[in-house]
This record gives sequence, structure tokens and C-alpha cells, in this order.
Amino acid sequence: MDSSNKKILAGCFYAFFINGITALIIGAIMPEILADFNMGYNQGGMLLSFQSMGNLIASFFSGMIFLYLGNKTGIVLLSSMTALGFLGMTLTKSPVFLLLPFFLTGLGRGSVTNMSNTIVNDVGDGRPGPLNILHTFFAVGAFMAPFFAAWSIGKGFSWRFILRVVSALALLMVLTYSRMKISNKPSRNKEETKTNTSLSFLKNIDFYLSSGILFFYVGVEYAVNGWIVTYLKDTGIMSTSLAQNILSILWIVIIFGRLFAAYISKTVDKKTILLVSSTGALVFFGLFLISTSIWAIVACILGLGFFLSGIYPTTVSNVGSVLKESSMAMGTLLAVAGLGGILMPYITGVVAEKVGIAGGMTAIGIAAFMMFVFTLVNKLRPNRPKEA
Repeated sequence: MDSSNKKILAGCFYAFFINGITALIIGAIMPEILADFNMGYNQGGMLLSFQSMGNLIASFFSGMIFLYLGNKTGIVLLSSMTALGFLGMTLTKSPVFLLLPFFLTGLGRGSVTNMSNTIVNDVGDGRPGPLNILHTFFAVGAFMAPFFAAWSIGKGFSWRFILRVVSALALLMVLTYSRMKISNKPSRNKEETKTNTSLSFLKNIDFYLSSGILFFYVGVEYAVNGWIVTYLKDTGIMSTSLAQNILSILWIVIIFGRLFAAYISKTVDKKTILLVSSTGALVFFGLFLISTSIWAIVACILGLGFFLSGIYPTTVSNVGSVLKESSMAMGTLLAVAGLGGILMPYITGVVAEKVGIAGGMTAIGIAAFMMFVFTLVNKLRPNRPKEA
């Protein structure tokens, strides 16, 4: 790999590091936001869903924006929404006006996810190794976010200070994209546009299976990120600061898990990795729900993080050849995944408001079971290069 491609990968890795912070920071400070604005679980779930809605819209439409504006112009414009969104959250005093900033952070995150996955998939020629490393940087950012939140609150800083720091880091991401040597040529050729927007991937069964896996995986990930701290605090199992550290432990394990997944992907087929991973995640999440001991919860978090770690990048790699055929394929895949991210945090909040936070977390377990079902079907399905 030449130095130019290495610099491009480095830029994508930093962007995913920021995406990891974006994903976890809200969940880490959610108790403070709910208390500051005097909101209930259902309203908190609505905020998380608006963030996921922005992610969904970006996942689906950002590919078209990149196509017509050029990759660099498009990603600089859309990634700036992350910085603007977090800054906007710190400026409002009304919970109603939180909806737009939450939406903007999702819009930025989804655009970064789409572009970075596409670039790394292309540069890495569809191999799962580079994609696992990319998502490892996401895990590093996700790991650091709760620790930073706990440290800041412990030092007497408000949640608004925390988000202003995140906004500044996101601005550096925008500057990084602006300096990357990536294509910035809009598609003017009708035939090129037709090829890039081809919908032939919709005839591929493997695409639907991978979409189903990501739908439930992202739903589980977003709901866990958004609600685990609140769950551990409100059930009286532990303090907010300790719960934030527990969330960081989850992402420490995911860091090493993704590196491990990248290593074994050289010898173990993708379908087996996905099935084993989803099975382990389901088992450990179930054990987490019935555990009350802090040490048992920590053990379950370690297991959950390890088995969740390789699912996203391995699923993307599972249909890597399909994704290279059309710019619409990656956007559609991530849009379906983003839909899971919209529904599960909101469903968790609604159920929690009705029957308590423990019941809300049980809803996440149902999504984990459905993820297992899709990976099982994916494993049992014979390998076919392409669906007719």
C-alpha cells in the first residue's frame, strides 16, 4: 500500500475515533441531561431516536450527495454537522430545541460512517482486516468517552462543557477530511451515474441477510450505549460514575475483540464468525440482565463486548463485493442498520416508561435474539457468488 493510501486510511481512522466518541458520549451523560431538563425515559428515548434518524437519513442519501458534489466536498459539508450539533446542544435551554442538534449529530455520524466504510472497503479491496481496524478506532473513541465524562463530572464540569470539547474534536475531523487526497469530482456522466446508482444489489439474498444482521446489531448497540448507564444507576446497582466506567470497560473489550476478529478472519470464514459472535452476545446479554453482583455484571460486560466486537465490520465484509458494485448499496445497507438504531433506543425508552428500566432492557434482548436468527440463516445458506 502506497503512502497516499496510508494517509487516507489514517484520516478515516481518526474520523471513526470521533464517531466512537459521538456514539457513547450521550449515553454517558444521559442521566445529567434528563435531570437538567426534567425529562422522562420516553423523552430521552425520543432524543436518541432523533439522533439515529439523522444517522439513517445520512446513510441513505449521503451516497447521492457524494456522487453529485464530489466525495471531499460532500464529506466536509456533512461531517461538520457533528460539530454543529454538539455545540447546539450546549446552547439551548429547552428540551424541544434539543431535537435538531441531536438530529445533526446523527447526520454527521451517518455520513462519516458511509464515507469511511466505503473508502476503507475500496482501499482494502474488501478484506475484513482493514475494516476491523477502522472499527477498532471507533471502539477506542467509544471507550474514552465515558471515562472523559466521568472525569469531567467528577471535577465539577457540566455536561455542556463535555459536549463543547467533543464539538472541538469533531471540528478537527472536518479539517482532516478537507486535507485528505480523495476524489472530489462530481459525477456528470449519465452512464457513470447509472452504474453508481444501480439497484442490482436488491436481487442479492446475501445483501438482505447482512442488512437484517446490521439492523438488529445497531439496534442493540445504540440501545445499550444509550441506556446502560441509566439502567445501572436507576436500578440501584451502582453509581453513575461507576456505571460510566462499566460502559468504558465494554468498549475496552471491543477494541481487543475487533483486533482479534481481524486476525482470525484470515483463517475463519465470515459466516462462522458472525454466528459465533451473535450467539455469545445473546448469552452474555441475557446473563447481564439477571445479574445483580457488580463482579458478575463486569464479567457479563466483558463477554458481551468481546462477542459484539466483530459483528459490524465482518457483516460489511460479508457483502463487500456487492457493495463495490453500486454507491447506493453501502448507503442502503447503512440506512437499514440506522433504522434499527432509531427504533431500539426509542422502544427501550417507551417500555421503560411503562414497566420500568429493567423491562426496557429486556426489549434489547429480543433484538439480540433476532440478530442471532439472521446469522444462523446466513450460516446455513449455501455460498453463492450472486443471486439471479
